[in-house]
Amino acid sequence: MERFVRSAGVYSLDIPYGLDELCDVVVETLAANDLESAYIRPLAFFGEKTISLAPSLHCPTHVLIALRALGDYFGEGQAAGIRTTISPWRKFSSKALPSTVKACGHYANSVLAMQDAVARGFDEAILLNDRGEVAEGTGENVFVVKDGNLRTNDRSADVLQGITRASVIDLCAQLDLPVEVSSIELDDLYAADEVFFTGTAVEVTPIACVDEHVFALDRPIVSRIRAAYQKATMGDDPRHRDWVTFVREASKGAVADLR
Repeated sequence: MERFVRSAGVYSLDIPYGLDELCDVVVETLAANDLESAYIRPLAFFGEKTISLAPSLHCPTHVLIALRALGDYFGEGQAAGIRTTISPWRKFSSKALPSTVKACGHYANSVLAMQDAVARGFDEAILLNDRGEVAEGTGENVFVVKDGNLRTNDRSADVLQGITRASVIDLCAQLDLPVEVSSIELDDLYAADEVFFTGTAVEVTPIACVDEHVFALDRPIVSRIRAAYQKATMGDDPRHRDWVTFVREASKGAVADLR
């Protein structure tokens, strides 16, 4: 919600609610819907009044909480690894749009890349930035593993610094897995022992191949991180109970977690 409010501010969307109120409304909305597993998307948008490319000067800000049932984002085979391709579409530069902001309009870039990837028989695309560095997936951050060391990039690579990305970095510290934050070149991607995506919808998803380059089926690092992430976000790790919000009483056997 902090990122939601920050992102809205960049586009001059004036959120008329406090952080606690926004969080409470998410819980209320979840409780009102009979969903065992759901994707949560808060949305802020300019409302009625006029047509304008300066809507903050004319239009009020509206906020809604959207939910939808969601299983594995990539389907039943997700845990076994997904097939990716280097997209011909580049990730937009932060000089064109603020890459650290999560905004609906930014997904037009992702739509182009994803539709191209699926049309060519892949599950997902990996976009390079305008300097030819690895940026991100269409809705995920990228991690590479080499000799037991992990690397992911940051805002300098024109990526959205995901919440799941930050959570995985925290978990890696707990697992004594060193994480370097620096740029990722294509050579680093192809030379990696393991590669995986992180994101709210995909959680921690291993990458089986990038175009014709196939990675080993043995993924000891990703497997450890996936297990730790599931344990933490389902409320089974007491060290990360602050990551979980209980929507219904545990005694009723129905608990939802907010990731």
